[in-house]
Amino acid sequence: MQYNVDFEICAVVFLVLLLIISLTRKKLEGYQSRVFQIYLYLVIASNILDITTSYCMPYYKSIPSWINWGLNAIFLGIQMVLPVIFVMYIYRKLPSVTKVERRLVSACCIPASVGGLLCLTSPIHHLIFYFDETGYHHGPMHIYLYTNVAFYMIMSIYLAIRWRRQIGKRQFPLLFTMIGIPVVTVLVQFMIPSAMLAGVGSALSVFIMYFMTESNVSLIDAVTGALNRKAMIDRVSRDMYRGELEDIYAVAPDNFKLINEMYGLEGGNHVLIEMAGSLMKEYGDKQVFRFGGDTFTVIVPRGGGRAEERIRSLVGQAFYIGGSEVRITACIGLVHAVNHQEEELVSAIEYAVAEAKARGKGQFFEVEETAAEAMLRKKAIEQTMMQNIREGHFEVHYQLIYDIRRKGFYSMEALARLNVPDYGYVSPEEFIKYAEKNGSITRLGLLVLEECCRFIKESDLHELGIDFIEVNLSMVQCMQPEIHKDVLRIMQKYQIPTHMINFEVTESVAASSEELLIRNMERFTEQRIHLSLDDYGSGYSNINYLVDLPFSIVKIDKYVIWAAMKNDTSRIILENTIRTFKNIGLRVVAEGVEDQAMSDMIEEMGADYIQGYFYSKPVPKEKIIERLKEEKAKKGDDLQES
Repeated sequence: MQYNVDFEICAVVFLVLLLIISLTRKKLEGYQSRVFQIYLYLVIASNILDITTSYCMPYYKSIPSWINWGLNAIFLGIQMVLPVIFVMYIYRKLPSVTKVERRLVSACCIPASVGGLLCLTSPIHHLIFYFDETGYHHGPMHIYLYTNVAFYMIMSIYLAIRWRRQIGKRQFPLLFTMIGIPVVTVLVQFMIPSAMLAGVGSALSVFIMYFMTESNVSLIDAVTGALNRKAMIDRVSRDMYRGELEDIYAVAPDNFKLINEMYGLEGGNHVLIEMAGSLMKEYGDKQVFRFGGDTFTVIVPRGGGRAEERIRSLVGQAFYIGGSEVRITACIGLVHAVNHQEEELVSAIEYAVAEAKARGKGQFFEVEETAAEAMLRKKAIEQTMMQNIREGHFEVHYQLIYDIRRKGFYSMEALARLNVPDYGYVSPEEFIKYAEKNGSITRLGLLVLEECCRFIKESDLHELGIDFIEVNLSMVQCMQPEIHKDVLRIMQKYQIPTHMINFEVTESVAASSEELLIRNMERFTEQRIHLSLDDYGSGYSNINYLVDLPFSIVKIDKYVIWAAMKNDTSRIILENTIRTFKNIGLRVVAEGVEDQAMSDMIEEMGADYIQGYFYSKPVPKEKIIERLKEEKAKKGDDLQES
């Protein structure tokens, strides 16, 4: 029988080129799947043997018999091994399998082992192939080769469907193509024995393997040449599956923004390249990754001793930009991979860097197992907060404010509340800082305002004695030039009189953004929207901005009130502070009043209003309405009695 080996020769040339491309990417050699590398070498060897045996067969009488028998036995033996490696490739790529599936995949080796043994021993029993005077012939069990391929293709399809979510929508069609091509070529060769296509099918499947998982350029950071975040996650996931314990050091330079400002983007990139080069020279190309921005990660085996000091010295060495010496410090976070699931790893690294930076320049933070719980809490809070913002609603509770002169409630403060699954209600002090950091605080603040306007429209608060609702205005909101337009749009939507809303601005905002704040406050006052200075006394108190800015109310921080209850000096300061505010025409609210003694003290000092748990805790709007109705009924009864 004459065989056409032209396609096989082309396949070998193609595979050799693919091998050269793979080997030139030395940085990824350790990262690439070892199963893929084995499969590539075996397919090349198989195709070369296939071509050799095809050329030798017509001359089988003049060639020593052991060469003919040996070449065919080795070729068919390799062909039997290839399908099981094909299945193991998928198994290694997506290792999250059950115990039953792991045993099933392990059992897959049995048919291939039996087939390979039959091929290698066929010169003895002639079951797979044999030679006689007329040439090469298939043995009685040659069909086993095709049934073996079919078995492994079915296994590959099962594994692909089982892990379709992990494979992803983009790679799933490629994987099925990779499985289908060898099946089609084997079927064609079965029906047309003279068409040598098995090697072509294997070559194409290798190429798709390479295209799927060895997208080499996408795994390397274009600026620094280090492996990127995706490569890091895949590497850690693979090593964790193998039981290898590793530590991940996250390295983030301090004040890197200043380098970009001083030397430009090119200078900043030069420093990043030098940093990456120093780390890779010390730890190797396959251990250093650019996590994102100016942050790098270094993976080291656990138990090899602490590496932060060595990393710090590498980052802290002199770098040169255009002849100028640059030295930087860096915060370092340590994450133990064993303490985190794959999907938590990025959050853990970000948490470690954030905590290290929060402690100051050049600080170190280790995410211990207990700290991992804090990280999960932070993630849960952020996810719940962002879900509420996306859905366009935010829970608001209200705390009544007592009017000393009128002996009743005259206003209330709106307080955002966040109910986090598994954690319950968390303090605004906790989730507001996350909203400010990720830029969602403006949207959150507008949602709270909208909820307040809806509450005012649904309830006749003025008839219940409430003059207005106080709504907090964050630092980020104060920095928005068009904030007044957003506020007016919401109030007009619910047809709320502008005097029903009073914005509270914290002392820190007033001190740090005075120029922009004045412009925004003027726009508010033009619309008869009043403003209060909140938390006076919590920072570097300065009475100047109370003169310069159009505040109508000042709220004294609870810690100032509590201090006045403990010593005479604080009491005298508080009393004079209240008197000063009254003399310049400001109304005064005392926060944090928790008992009758504190209330009596504030009333004696001449404050106008009292806010605190003694009079009202923050509660949902339904309970506020009940409380106000009770107060109104009580006043009515008192009038009738009088």
